[in-house]
Amino acid sequence: MIYLDYSATTPVDEEVLMRYVHVEKHAFANANSKHSLGVRASNEIAEATEKIAKLLNVDPQEIIYTSCASEANNTAIKGCALKYPNKKHIITSALEHSSVVAPLYYLQQNDYVIDMVNLDEHGRFDLGHLESLIHEDTLMISLVAVDSETGIRQPVEEIGKLAKSKNVLFHCDMTQALGKCPVDLSDIDLISCSAHKIYGPKGIGMLIKRKGVSLVPLIHGGRSTTAYRSGTPQNALICAFSLAVELAFWNMDTRVQRIKELRTFLVKQLSLFDKISINSNEFAIDQILNFSVRGIDSDEWVLKFSSRDICISARSACSGKENFSKSVYAITRDNDRATSSLRVSLSHLTTMDQLRAFLDVLQDFLKETGE
Repeated sequence: MIYLDYSATTPVDEEVLMRYVHVEKHAFANANSKHSLGVRASNEIAEATEKIAKLLNVDPQEIIYTSCASEANNTAIKGCALKYPNKKHIITSALEHSSVVAPLYYLQQNDYVIDMVNLDEHGRFDLGHLESLIHEDTLMISLVAVDSETGIRQPVEEIGKLAKSKNVLFHCDMTQALGKCPVDLSDIDLISCSAHKIYGPKGIGMLIKRKGVSLVPLIHGGRSTTAYRSGTPQNALICAFSLAVELAFWNMDTRVQRIKELRTFLVKQLSLFDKISINSNEFAIDQILNFSVRGIDSDEWVLKFSSRDICISARSACSGKENFSKSVYAITRDNDRATSSLRVSLSHLTTMDQLRAFLDVLQDFLKETGE
């Protein structure tokens, strides 16, 4: 089996898994219990949180653990809307994950005005247009750091500075950026991310909420690690998440260099085919490569590749049932490219032999279409 869908999820790192098992065995107690095992669990969580905070240059008290990035996105958007009900305007984009789109749609049904920022010719947010959308009723800007389908890295540092100058909250979905590319979080008020995108376990994510920003929690009742998300603390998941963050940051340069070599090879080979148009450009992170094969049905081709034991995707796994890529269409304005796009996402675990095997199968399929 050749797995080339690392942007959908990653396998758990063996060291991270062992960390989870160790904590689950030896520090399983409720971290709010006063007995010795509860104190041990609390100390494990505190140490894990300190490590994440240091790596991300945030305060440990700003970290809210959630079940996933989707919960973090919902908590940030709905929580701020409930806290600041007098402001009814939010700015977002066509590139957002469904866990941002859905709560915004919910708010729109409740008298909120949602504006979409334009993209420039590179598929990046148009900062001039973004600034023109901000007015006195604007509560929040909610924009993704890296588009999950094309991999295009957005200018979130500049957006943070703009939002701060306008006294507007900035929420950033950092799920595809954490541990994959450097990002300065200094001017971002609310940050969502997840462990399973960086070789951590599923079931744990976090929302970083800066001091001075308040929100109404989605879950009430039950003491936890924070007042903003109730529920018994997830000891083992938190500790495993912490180690996954550590490993991602410690090894980022080495991993990215390895992936860059793989991507360069893949782009060069794909460019040899007349039917293929590459949608990911120079602003994309190296881990994600999106391309279109004119005339194909991308969902059918995902199944064709799967029949040859190769896992790729047509679009984000959480994008819904649409048969086209909203991200590719937003960037290219080409419906044919949006309905025929495929995403290969790479890892430091990917090998050159795997890419050669993928290209061999791709060539077989192209011959069937007359390429």
